[in-house]
Amino acid sequence: MPYRVRSRVPAGFDPSDVPLYEDQQARDDAYYEAEAESTPFFAVERYEEGYAITYDLLPAGYELSEPMRKELNERVTRTVEDVVGDEALATVEVSRSIGASLGNVSFFQREATARDVAAVISRLVLAEENWVEADGPGDLPPTEVQKN
Repeated sequence: MPYRVRSRVPAGFDPSDVPLYEDQQARDDAYYEAEAESTPFFAVERYEEGYAITYDLLPAGYELSEPMRKELNERVTRTVEDVVGDEALATVEVSRSIGASLGNVSFFQREATARDVAAVISRLVLAEENWVEADGPGDLPPTEVQKN
């Protein structure tokens, strides 16, 4: 029986609703809150180099199923290629790391572009039907209260 409760997790964001953290302290506070509430961390983060998209499902105790991780990787590849190929959408060199529990796509020069790409990613990453229980450091033993 799973010991984590999925709750209050959106099924994805519209671009204007993607959380944006302007500095490291705001990002760290949001990450600690996700850990405390056992919910995923998902955001656009601002850096000197530009905007980055980050997701982490481990605070919720889940990760993407392998077929969904592959689908996400393919979708991110197509989306980033569209952005890089459009001269109207300025980017610096875009790198990506798409893992089952943790991922990052960076750097975009425009917040709006990062939000558009983040919205695509969020619809796959935050959909609970795409999750499986995590194996690894995100798994914590149940407490006595959770067992009862």
